[in-house]
Amino acid sequence: MNRRERRAAAAGARRGNPAGAPVASPAAELLQQVSEAGQRRAHAIVSAGPSPQTVYDAVDDAAAFGETLQERNPTDPSALACKRGCNHCCHVPVGTSAATVLRIAAALRQKLTAAEWESTVARVAALDDRTHGLPWSPSQRPPLPCAFLVEGACSIYPIRPFVCRAWNSVDAEACRQLVHTEAAPLRFDAFRRASFAGVEKGLNGALRARGLDVADLEFTAAIRVALENADACDRWLAGEPVFAGCEAHRVAEPRHRLPVAE
Repeated sequence: MNRRERRAAAAGARRGNPAGAPVASPAAELLQQVSEAGQRRAHAIVSAGPSPQTVYDAVDDAAAFGETLQERNPTDPSALACKRGCNHCCHVPVGTSAATVLRIAAALRQKLTAAEWESTVARVAALDDRTHGLPWSPSQRPPLPCAFLVEGACSIYPIRPFVCRAWNSVDAEACRQLVHTEAAPLRFDAFRRASFAGVEKGLNGALRARGLDVADLEFTAAIRVALENADACDRWLAGEPVFAGCEAHRVAEPRHRLPVAE
């Protein structure tokens, strides 16, 4: 039994779980608690009936909820290697759902100038032309920079997908190696990962309960659809398969082996 398993077993014993019974890890428990709270929050926002604005509000609330949870994060931020200029993780595929993609597209429509919009759509389309439908494997899909990586930094940082918010590492060199390999060890802050995975799971649960499609999408392919079709959100809300062909093509086995940072 490793250190993490011993901690989980001790926590289970304190809660009265019988000796030897399966117990959830602290990160798994946090994920469950956050997802349940996140689903309640999102349900309250969309309960009057989903509309583009209520979907955007639900995504914004989920992101704010995740950031608020970081005030309780026991990890010292200085222990993480993540900082401006470190962008290894911005060279791997990203999976997200329609609501997040549509929120980002709406924010860009509101924020960008005509010239900036044209440049952004062109970068997204060029990357999608090279990567669309490829498996998420470095051997079949060599690492390429995200279309929103501009001058070494994320140009949509405040509205980036939840998986990007969750990603973190204590070792930048390990991240660099991970970009080019099928599997690599990576030590990370489990609290942050579980928090943002939980809020996204809760958001998707509330939207699924409203009959909306929350399938896992490849970010570049899906954001291209949302940028090139101003009515994408209305069509998605109406049940149209607007993101057909944008599904994430993950490899059969997990690429990463991610032990919790101790």
